[in-house]
Amino acid sequence: MQYSSLYKKIILLCVLATLTFSACKKGYLDRAATTQQQDKDIFTNFAMTDQVVNNLYSRLRGAYTYLGGYSMSSGTDEAKDASSWMASMSFNNGSWSGNNNPIGNTWRDNYVAIRQANAILEGIAQYKTPDDANNPGALGNRIGEVYFLRAYYLAEQVRQFGGVIIVTKTIDQNDKQALNQPRSAYDACINQILADCDEAMKRLPVSYSSTQIGRVTKGTCLALKARMLLYSASPLWAIAGKNGFLADISSNNTASDPEKWRKAAAAAKAVIDLQTPQGGIAYRLENTLADRLTMFTSNTLLSPEVIWVRMKETNQDYDRYIFPYGSNGWSGCSPTQNLVDDYEMANGLPISDPASGYDPAQPYVGRDPRFYTDISYNGAPWKGRKIETFERGKDEQSTQTDHSRTGYSCRKLANESITINQGPGRDVHGILFRLAEFYLSYAEALNEYDPGNADIAKYINLIRTRAGQPSLPTGLTQADMRKRIRNERRIELSFENHRFWDVRRWKIAENTEKTIWGMRPIADATAPGGYRYERFKVEDRLWRNAMYVIPITTDETLRNTQLKQNEGW
Repeated sequence: MQYSSLYKKIILLCVLATLTFSACKKGYLDRAATTQQQDKDIFTNFAMTDQVVNNLYSRLRGAYTYLGGYSMSSGTDEAKDASSWMASMSFNNGSWSGNNNPIGNTWRDNYVAIRQANAILEGIAQYKTPDDANNPGALGNRIGEVYFLRAYYLAEQVRQFGGVIIVTKTIDQNDKQALNQPRSAYDACINQILADCDEAMKRLPVSYSSTQIGRVTKGTCLALKARMLLYSASPLWAIAGKNGFLADISSNNTASDPEKWRKAAAAAKAVIDLQTPQGGIAYRLENTLADRLTMFTSNTLLSPEVIWVRMKETNQDYDRYIFPYGSNGWSGCSPTQNLVDDYEMANGLPISDPASGYDPAQPYVGRDPRFYTDISYNGAPWKGRKIETFERGKDEQSTQTDHSRTGYSCRKLANESITINQGPGRDVHGILFRLAEFYLSYAEALNEYDPGNADIAKYINLIRTRAGQPSLPTGLTQADMRKRIRNERRIELSFENHRFWDVRRWKIAENTEKTIWGMRPIADATAPGGYRYERFKVEDRLWRNAMYVIPITTDETLRNTQLKQNEGW
């Protein structure tokens, strides 16, 4: 979206004075002292109210920089960061706790945003904020956006912590009872998210003009509903979330509720089927893998597949983070051999299948075409040269500073046209929702309550066809289809901040998040291409089942005696 510059300095002061929280001795529900005059100055003026809403957007955490400014993938079996100071290391070595959430103090940050949303809604109602005289209906749009953003920040709390405290009005700092609330059941939180999305949709268009790109739309609301209903239906929360706020962190990953899966499927299909006022489909997949690649790098804001983005999430610094060492990069988010092994062969068979044609001596020949758009490997073309991860190569795999720890680099989100330290750089608009996610979610939910439904294969195959992969084989059992859907999601959504949450909601992290592997090329004149490939262990990672959820900030549990900590923390 585009922001007016007229009120930026004024509104920043107003926002800080009126809508922020007091300092560290007080809890996340406390409010700094304000005056009615300050509120009146803001909410009797549409332009200033508009800027307050824009400020609420600014609190969004982007999908690519979610983990302390860097990729969440490196806190999973997708990737490995090269620098020991990066926040992913805490996830990987098990040093995170209620005093150290590697993602940040999100318990506080999200409640600050929720309180700001409540204050905006209350201010608009109290002072009867006028509509934009030059754009009638804009006030209603902004109210809808605030309802959605309140839902989104609550969804962020729920995704991390489970059932949390539902806050739908501002709370006076002297109201001790209101400040010290217990956690609500997980599904109650989901219902609040759904209700706010429904309120938002009453006021929002399917799309905005090109000058307002980045604002919340009806499709954004449908997407959040679909994602959270999918989470609620998944084994971690399917039963435990109905009446409780704690996850089921046992090793049993079979919990299921057909009705929850039905609702999740219907919600995902609503995203897929959303129509424009002219009767066309609101979103469609990019046509080719080349288009899919530019969707991430240069065409994000114009892509028909993109539903919502975090505008200007980051900049050329992200290219520096993920570029290989030989291109002045930090080799962050280096893909693991674990992920590479899960890319099928071009014939649609997994590399573990003897009929696949996979050759360990030539491990990068004949793979799923997405492998070549997503991952850089030894010998891969890159910026007019070839990647060199062999010993003493430009991009050598090693434990030296800024070198790939795994022998790979992330290509999917990297803009190859950028040269680090040269040129104007770029803005990275992080994709928060795109249509492919909901094809996959729809198929997953359908398979759980209506296995064999023709739509399951239909929507998975649409993604596979775009990738150049053959359709799924017919006659798959529910269990076999589940395995294929999960792997399709792993590949199609890699590096987009899904894997961390997926392995938890499916309750498979205790198996996936333990040993990380890489690949080392060794010069050998007798080997095909002049290199033989040696698979090696990068590291062992610590796992215990308490890690299925994030611990609540310890200070908050000490401050509020009604606030029970997550199990195992």
